[in-house]
Amino acid sequence: MTKLYVMGGKEEHQSFDLQGETIFIGRDPENDIQIDDKYISRKHLKIQKKGNKYAIRDLNTKNGTFVNGKQIRPDDLFELGEGHTIVIGMSVLCLDEGSSEDVLAFLDSIRPAKTSRDSGTIFFKDRIMTPKKNMDFIKKVSEALLESSDSREISEKILGFMFDLLKRIERGTIVLTDRKTGKISEVISRSRIEAVNKTEAYSDDVVTRVLQTGKPVIMTDIRDEKNGDLYATVKILNIKSVMCIPLISGTKKIGAIYMDSRDEPYGFRQEDLALFTSLSSRAALALETAKVLF
Repeated sequence: MTKLYVMGGKEEHQSFDLQGETIFIGRDPENDIQIDDKYISRKHLKIQKKGNKYAIRDLNTKNGTFVNGKQIRPDDLFELGEGHTIVIGMSVLCLDEGSSEDVLAFLDSIRPAKTSRDSGTIFFKDRIMTPKKNMDFIKKVSEALLESSDSREISEKILGFMFDLLKRIERGTIVLTDRKTGKISEVISRSRIEAVNKTEAYSDDVVTRVLQTGKPVIMTDIRDEKNGDLYATVKILNIKSVMCIPLISGTKKIGAIYMDSRDEPYGFRQEDLALFTSLSSRAALALETAKVLF
């Protein structure tokens, strides 16, 4: 029988049999599967069985549902594939017919094809990504957000996980803004190279753009970026690759996560945008809920 495994969160190591054609998941005990996670809606997710396959539907929830790091649209029916990971609230879920050890072993066995830049794609020789590695990253961040109520502690933990995951980034910064003024109130930075102070930790133009628009900025290789008003600024600062994602809780922009590399391009992949968008929504939610910015 197919089971739902909780791979991360307060109820980690729990598993539930998927019985019936339709299963509701949420925080409320009236659901078919109740998960104790304050960031999950009372009725959050519906799983529907279609033959031998399963599909999920986010029930227009406040904090959303993410599959393999990408948010699915509310009320859309999304078909799950083998090894897909689901993140709701601070909990990481996976559907499979095996045991939890089998699920982890399967996820760990998946490897993307290696390619080279000469063929038009990117070969990350020092970073073999797997769904399990992504899931472990989300688990660690989710646990850190649940365990801490201090903005600096949360930020420092997230930066540490970022540097473990992305071996080519050289600088990482989390910028937090004041709720009333919208101005930057706190900067938490980390670097692989020299000591970083607040004024040298990030590209001010990139962070300002993200805070103003609420949209991410990503340049995996500045050599490929010939247009755009941010190109000149990034080039002057000798940045080879940069990614910055807004921290948004509901409709409030409360900061940004920034990372770059000045030595080598391709500090991250385009696919990382989805992973870090999922992360940023949870980080913003934890900061807002804990009221550490107020």
